[in-house]
Amino acid sequence: AIANLKQTEDALVFSSGYLANLGTIAALVGKRDLIIADEYNHSSLKNGAILSGATVINYNHNNIQDLQTKLEQHRQQYRRCLITTDSVFSMDGDLCPLPEIIAIANSYHAMLLVDEAHATGVLGKTGAGCVEHFDCTGNPIIQVGTLSKALASLGGYVAGSSSLIDFLRNRAATWIYTTALSPADTAAALAAIQISQEESQRRIQLFQNIHTLKKLLKSNLPHLKLLPSESPILCLEFTNATAALKAGKKLKEAGIFAPAIRPPTVPTSRIRISVIATNQLEDIQQLVSALENIG
Repeated sequence: AIANLKQTEDALVFSSGYLANLGTIAALVGKRDLIIADEYNHSSLKNGAILSGATVINYNHNNIQDLQTKLEQHRQQYRRCLITTDSVFSMDGDLCPLPEIIAIANSYHAMLLVDEAHATGVLGKTGAGCVEHFDCTGNPIIQVGTLSKALASLGGYVAGSSSLIDFLRNRAATWIYTTALSPADTAAALAAIQISQEESQRRIQLFQNIHTLKKLLKSNLPHLKLLPSESPILCLEFTNATAALKAGKKLKEAGIFAPAIRPPTVPTSRIRISVIATNQLEDIQQLVSALENIG
């Protein structure tokens, strides 16, 4: 079902998305290899890189020129190279420039691993993620993701070529030496994938909700800084951690869960909002009203 959704030759299910990243990265590269990683990558990508023993060099967030510069400076010194990036960045909501990264990866004979955790079920015509959203389906990308966010089940996956998946079945320790998903989790994930493929109106409603919230924030709270986002993750930047924590507490008292995220998790303090398809207009208005009361 996952390979069908992703339009890849094969796929492999892990106990979690975190384990999928750890096992895949550690299996693909080692001490003689290089990982070039976006500086805002998820913890699982960062820890997978450490576990692999490869040399890790970060490039500036979504900066294609810096990615190319780092590859130009270092690629030839290593046997293999793996570029890693989130497709939707979990604490910002912005998207990676995937078509440009693919072109650079091909130019420097580098593998590309994309974490689709926050894109699966949300972006693309069938909810396949950023790869589908950018019309990059069919490229030799290692697609990793989770079944526990938009798909609302449990587990993680890797999708790609049949040779990649066969390799991981024999080399990914976090797949070999752990427990498979329960029948209930598996059935829930299968049903969710089917819904994602067949019920696109859910995504249409989701992005209508996002548009409505952005519009109301701009008109009612122009002084609040909304960070750039092309996803359901919207972040309001605050001057310091104290202000963000205070805002998060007041929102919770108003019946809204929008947590404060602080350094060092993120560069600047913020309130992180996750819009969902089932939000009603009154829910969005309640959030805006609560933010107005915070000031």
